Amino acid sequence: MSVQHIIGVVFLAAGIIYAIYIIRDVMADREAFRSQPGTLRNTMIAEAIVYFFCTIGISDFVMNTIALRRLKLAEPETLPDCLITQGIVPGCFIAFLYLRNAPSVDVTTMLVFMGGLALGSFFGSRTVGRMKGEAIRKVLVALLIAAMAAMIVRMILSAGEPGTATALTGGKLALLGCLTTIFGFTNMMGIPAKPFTTVAMMLLGLSPITTLTLLLGSVPISVVTGGINVVRRRRYNKKMAISAITAGCVTAFIGTALAISINAMALNIILILVIGVAVVSLVKK
Repeated sequence: MSVQHIIGVVFLAAGIIYAIYIIRDVMADREAFRSQPGTLRNTMIAEAIVYFFCTIGISDFVMNTIALRRLKLAEPETLPDCLITQGIVPGCFIAFLYLRNAPSVDVTTMLVFMGGLALGSFFGSRTVGRMKGEAIRKVLVALLIAAMAAMIVRMILSAGEPGTATALTGGKLALLGCLTTIFGFTNMMGIPAKPFTTVAMMLLGLSPITTLTLLLGSVPISVVTGGINVVRRRRYNKKMAISAITAGCVTAFIGTALAISINAMALNIILILVIGVAVVSLVKK
């Protein structure tokens, strides 16, 4: 078994552990589950859609932010916790599927990528837990604008000649580690890590296929690490969390099977389109 496959199995195990914890939390307080805003039918549909499109690189944080706000399922101060909790289990499942089926990726590049995200997420999750709702709102506004700018840069890069590298070394590898530490930190505030990490990897010359594999096979380390501090606070929407564990994982399986078979050029075009949709959605908010 390769290191890539071992990491995928570890992600799957972590997702199962978190799923058990969340289900036990829901079962222990069923009245709170029933009284939370939203209907299980609507949250199931929302999470099924979110995690199907997540498998081709669309940020689940962006889509879930739209769902939570439009359906009024979370207060501003609980939004980051909701996003993190919802993303853990399907994110781990998607990572397992990608790392099992996608072409091999450079182990050193992956470990530096994951290490930076884990470090930033651990400290970010502790910091956001001490922030007030209004402070979180201001940070969200500022960094979401930066996220939109990152998406636009990604679109410009994708419109040109894509990178061909499958690994990073030296200064580029060190820079990736520093950047992912920052992205992991801001991810705990509800700021989508995928747009930033995608732009960083494309700027550093990685190919679209390598970028997507690293993105979906490694980014879940952020929510897994941050979830240690977040899930136990119990400030998440239980209906959305359960829907992500069930409907989200089912459609993620379907989406991953389709995404893995797409060639590099088609994947590049799709990423341009879906990031454009995400930008429009963010502007409308």
